[in-house]
Amino acid sequence: MTKRPLKTFLMQLIERDHAKTVEQLMLEAFQQYGTERGASNAIGITQQTFNVWKYRLGLANEIDNIRQMLLEQAAES
Repeated sequence: MTKRPLKTFLMQLIERDHAKTVEQLMLEAFQQYGTERGASNAIGITQQTFNVWKYRLGLANEIDNIRQMLLEQAAES
């Protein structure tokens, strides 16, 4: 059984177009927009794709940490 590649062809195209890794793009977009929907729109993918990639690339914990930080900042305001 062959192991599937970690990054899909679409991920590689997005990296080429933005000159950043898809992981970096996803984390930056989530931090900027605060939601998976906003982040996925900024990158040009669906929210469902964003969520699949989040787990495929091992970003779930980092995105949850960003979400928690944003919630704490909003509570302080």
